[in-house]
Amino acid sequence: MKKVLFLVFLCLACLSASAQTLVPVTWTAYGLAFKAPNGILVEEDTEETFLLNNSKYYITVQSLDSDGMTKGDLKSVLKDYANDDGVKDQSAVQEFELSQFYGTCIKGICEEDHCFYACLLTKAAGSGFYISVIYSKEKENEAEEILKSFTMEE
Repeated sequence: MKKVLFLVFLCLACLSASAQTLVPVTWTAYGLAFKAPNGILVEEDTEETFLLNNSKYYITVQSLDSDGMTKGDLKSVLKDYANDDGVKDQSAVQEFELSQFYGTCIKGICEEDHCFYACLLTKAAGSGFYISVIYSKEKENEAEEILKSFTMEE
């Protein structure tokens, strides 16, 4: 019986060790915060683009020229980005709402990897953002958690 309990404990410890912890990161140019894997490297941090990557993820966040953009425009803007980047096996565009954003997202295949593409529009100021989360197949739930974690710092 002790061996069985030890094996169960060992398996649970291995599973928790393999799960990557998500921690808050901020694109300071816009005060845009979201969760990203602990230890992910910032590759670029400019006024136009915020890029992060590690062996499991490649996250791109870009500001959109959102003058006059409405919630209704998000679907077409997102489809244009996905089509321009050659995203294959695109899901239908999903609309979602976060506390500070209206959003749309598409799931698909970017070259060989899985990806979420999204566009966010702030409810208050009308600022728009394009987001790409390219991830390893087994990381889909975490990738979706990243996508749904965006907030504006106050």
